[in-house]
Amino acid sequence: MFTELVRGGRGALIALCALGLLFLAGCGPKRVPAGGTVELDGKPMEGGMLYFNPNEAKGNTARVSCSSPIKGGRFELRTDGVERSESGSGVPPGWYKVTVRVNEPGEVPVFPGQPAYVIAPKYLDPEKTPLEFEVVENPGPDRYNLKITSK
Repeated sequence: MFTELVRGGRGALIALCALGLLFLAGCGPKRVPAGGTVELDGKPMEGGMLYFNPNEAKGNTARVSCSSPIKGGRFELRTDGVERSESGSGVPPGWYKVTVRVNEPGEVPVFPGQPAYVIAPKYLDPEKTPLEFEVVENPGPDRYNLKITSK
């Protein structure tokens, strides 16, 4: 019976469908490592959260959330997608607008024990932030390093 399916051209179709199902079951979008440093007024930040928001105006329509805690002035992004296969270390390549979430004075800390920071409000809103990056497969050193200000 198998030889009849192969002769009829159905074998190739069945094999192709099986491979397609395996691909869909275990693979999400490609992610590449993305990390760097964050300085506030020239000094490494010791806390807060960094978000890379897909920039639709530059063609990035990914339905993902890319974020990282800032620890010791450094970050390493992780992606959380709609599907489990879309989540993990790294970020899908494309353009992103970058926002920062910090513990403002008098606010309950995002992470207990982190210092309170005051940053310019423009860094809190994806529509207003001047920070944007294109995440690429082979970034040069320091490509994703951020310098933000309190004013």
